Order: sequence, then C-alpha cells, then structure tokens
Amino acid sequence: MQTEGKAKKIFSFPVLVVLSVAFLFIWVNVFTPEHHALQVIFCDVGQGDAALLEFPDGKSALVDGGPDKKVLECLGKNLPFYRKKIDLVFVSHPDADHVSGLSYVLQNYDVGRVIESGIGKNTVEYQTLASAIKAKGVPETQALRGTEVDISPQSKAQILMPATNAANSQNINNSSEIVLFSINEAKILFTGDMEAQEAAGLAGASAKTPVDILKIPHHGSKYSLDDDFYAAFKPRYAVISVGAKNRYGHPHKEVLDYLSKAGIKVYRTDKEGDIKFQSDGQNLVREN
Repeated sequence: MQTEGKAKKIFSFPVLVVLSVAFLFIWVNVFTPEHHALQVIFCDVGQGDAALLEFPDGKSALVDGGPDKKVLECLGKNLPFYRKKIDLVFVSHPDADHVSGLSYVLQNYDVGRVIESGIGKNTVEYQTLASAIKAKGVPETQALRGTEVDISPQSKAQILMPATNAANSQNINNSSEIVLFSINEAKILFTGDMEAQEAAGLAGASAKTPVDILKIPHHGSKYSLDDDFYAAFKPRYAVISVGAKNRYGHPHKEVLDYLSKAGIKVYRTDKEGDIKFQSDGQNLVREN
C-alpha cells in the first residue's frame, strides 16, 4: 500500500508542474493588457448611438449608450470578461436613443465619471439615468466648450460644444455635447444629434482640425448637413450609426450624396454591424 501511495505522489508531481505552467500561460495571456495604441468600436445598437474607445494605457470611454440593453452585447464582445470598469461615459444629450442603454451599463459596470451636456434633465429617460448615477455615486461633469479631459499622457478629450450652459436650451439636438478625442496622431469627432445650426457654430469656432473619423451627426439626417462644418474637419472616414429600415428615413440621400462627392469613406452600422478601427499610434485602419 505504501509503495502505491509513493507512486501516486511521484506521478502527481510532474502533473502538478504541467498544470502550474499551463495556468501561468493562461493567466499571462488573458490578463496581460492588449498592446494596441487605440481601438474604437461603433456599436450596432439599432437606431441610436453608442461607441466604445479603448486607450493605450487600458482605460476606456463610452460615448452614449443606445436605446436599450443591446449596448451590453457590444461591451461584452469587445472588452475582456474580467474588465468591469469604464473610466469615462460621455452623454451627448438626453434623447432615449442615446441614453436609455446607459442605465444598463451603470448596473453592470463601474463607471469612473459621467460627462454630460446638462440639457433636458426633466426627460423620463434622463431621470432614469440620473437615478442610476446617483445610486452608484458616480461623479458628474457638465460639458462646456474648452473643457479638456486628460485620459493618459498621449490621450485627451476636448469638449467643443455646447458653447454655453445648455441647461435651459429649447433645442436638445443643437445643444449636443461635441467631443474631439486626440490619441497620439489620431483624432475622432463625436457629434451627437447636432443639426445645421450647431454645426455652423462649431465650424466657425473650430481651429480647422482635420479628423480621421467623424461620427456623422443625427444618424445622417439632412438637417445636420452643413458645408462649412465638413470643410473645417475634413474627415477621412465617416460612420453613420443608424437602425435598418428606420421610420425616419436615416441616412438621408442628401447626406450620402454629399459624402460620396467629397470622397469620404462611409461605414454604416445598419449595413455592417459593429464597426471597428484600430491604430498603432500613427496609422488608423478599419479592423475586419
């Protein structure tokens, strides 16, 4: 009996070593941060907006949350299973197709800070979100032109609009929070549901900054089309976050024709699902 016990112990030692090495290999591969400079995912949330940014140092930001819990599917697919924190959440404006999904995000993730436009706090959708923010004790910042958020040494977010306190604005779309992310050489501009009035004001106030990616305003509505805006920012790529066969007819033909004539490459969530870009800090490319 003792000989058999010793044999078992001798046999189990190399097995234990192999298992330990295997465990270490899995641990290193799963928990070591990915070595990309930037990843941007425009989530397919139907008729709405939601986009996830992962920065070089492992921090993340979410811009809007779509109309329902579908945003959780996008986060689940694109964040490691062990990462349950989103450092920054930007709320462009309180329309349901931009904010309703954020309540589910707050239920399932730790959020470091919420940066919002300050408009329309009396809407049902925003009140639901506000209750979730308060329950979690998440700090809030009201967006205002000139506000800068340092994310990492090579990454920052700039608030370009609204120009003044939007709390009492009568036009929710034209008080959208406009955010420009700069990560090394890459620039991505998010525009909420901005319409032509705000677009013209933004173009007049901008430093004529070319961007790599533009989130097309208001799901491609013709009411957001402004020549000076596109001339100011000269996007390489345009992303239209839109639901298939939506009742608004988005994106409108006028916008698609304009983008085509301008030679801007267009991607649409209703045609392609989640749309992903990746950058090594110099070159930004569409990820297949």
